[in-house]
Amino acid sequence: MKKLPVYLVLVFSALFFAACEQNNLTKKIATLEQTYAATGSRGAADSLFQLYSEAVQKNPDDHANNYNYLVKGAEISFFVKEDGPLAVKWAGDALKEHGKGQNYTDLAGLFARIWIARDYHKPVAARFKPDEIDFVQAFLQNNQSWIDSSLLRLDRAMSAPNGVISDKAKAEAFIETAEGYAILVQQSNPDKYVDLLMKAAGVAKTIGNARQAIQLYYAVESKMPQHPKAPTALFMKGFVYENDVNDLEKAKATYEEFLKRYPNDPDYADDAQNALKLLGKSPEEIVREFEQKNAGQQVQ
Repeated sequence: MKKLPVYLVLVFSALFFAACEQNNLTKKIATLEQTYAATGSRGAADSLFQLYSEAVQKNPDDHANNYNYLVKGAEISFFVKEDGPLAVKWAGDALKEHGKGQNYTDLAGLFARIWIARDYHKPVAARFKPDEIDFVQAFLQNNQSWIDSSLLRLDRAMSAPNGVISDKAKAEAFIETAEGYAILVQQSNPDKYVDLLMKAAGVAKTIGNARQAIQLYYAVESKMPQHPKAPTALFMKGFVYENDVNDLEKAKATYEEFLKRYPNDPDYADDAQNALKLLGKSPEEIVREFEQKNAGQQVQ
């Protein structure tokens, strides 16, 4: 009986020190996450990756934290280490070991961006095995509401209170997520496909990625020419060529193609005709022509 108190002391001491160690590790992770968020340094990312791994190994039953650590580690694997298979492995461990009842928003966004990287044949997505791709695709197809949640979160994060896009990195993440999602639903939900790409194109134009905006508008008008928003996409492609890229030759060709394909479009046919008339003219020339036209009408 006399040994029991000593035994209990040892047990409580072990539990106390384990709790202290876990608390210290959690604080280290939180501090380093702040550093990484502020600096984006590769060193901070590598150190975080190691701490995430250590935390998961030491506390296998801490499902909520371990899920988050593994998802964040997967993001570092893909975007910093540029190791696609490792990213999918960490994401898979998060889901299988700790995913029950968790929020899949960040994971859905990561997988959507992996999906578009694969579609663009980026080096980071070049070494996937078929079963890894099947895993990503199955998750995305079965968790589309979480991709919507990811886009909503990114939309809020990239925009200032006045609605102006203020975070370019978040905007670029939004575009990649929307593109990956669009490719996934192209056949099953063409309206969703068009809406996602139109939104992504508008964001790309706003943050100065004019060529990417053109590419996205092209995807809509070329792959969905009968869709109600195809005329808008084709006109906007010409508009970006004219006003953002200053490629007047391609702008002219695009406006002419618009009038050939959609001569009676109620929204943009007149705009395309006017754009062709004014293409390449300076504001002064436009004002002068307008004044001359008004003067002639008054004489009559």
